Amino acid sequence: MDDLIVFQSFPSKEAQNEWVADQIARDLNEEELRHDDIVVINTDPISTRRNLGPIRKALLDRSIPNHLAGVDTLADIFFQPDRDSITFTGIYRAKGNEAGMVYIVNADECQSDSTNLARLRSRLFTAITRSKAWVRVVGVGPKMDQLIEEYERVKAANFTLSFDYPTSEQRETIQVIHRDMTVGEEEDLNKRRASAKDLLKDLESGRLYVEDLDPEFVQRMKGILGRAEQE
Repeated sequence: MDDLIVFQSFPSKEAQNEWVADQIARDLNEEELRHDDIVVINTDPISTRRNLGPIRKALLDRSIPNHLAGVDTLADIFFQPDRDSITFTGIYRAKGNEAGMVYIVNADECQSDSTNLARLRSRLFTAITRSKAWVRVVGVGPKMDQLIEEYERVKAANFTLSFDYPTSEQRETIQVIHRDMTVGEEEDLNKRRASAKDLLKDLESGRLYVEDLDPEFVQRMKGILGRAEQE
């Protein structure tokens, strides 16, 4: 086996899914792992069935049976002891269950430059701790690359974490930027961000002039942006 922990990025979900399927086939055929030694976890409960479907199909194409815990089985069934089958699961159903080899897929969903970072990292941590031996953390694109860079820094420091304790002002900023939000709140925030970007584009392109805006609005925005610069 390679390192106990491996982080790997792929250019597309298709490439990620094929790699995971190939690795599982190798685990079974060359490394002599049993089917119930392997668990595949998707960290986002909302996207679990959609994200795991292509990997499950790729395994079936390789004649490797598998099941989605709690969907293809009874609610309280995780592994299938009566037959060989690879377990696929979302993060919440994975709690309380462990396996020798854990594949965490679409881990890029656990990287955020803004909201919900603490919640997302908690999901990733929970998924990693489901492994009794080996864990493979894989994902797609720039966000996965950022996770890998962070992991490599921790690895280079011999897995010792060190950080500057933030001041009360910095903690307030961190709490605002990475605050927990519901799905509805996050969608509303994204719409407001898009509206703000559209306003900026209109001003920059000359389709809209500052003089077209309400004077009180302009003054209030200047005050808010001025305070932000001072902070």
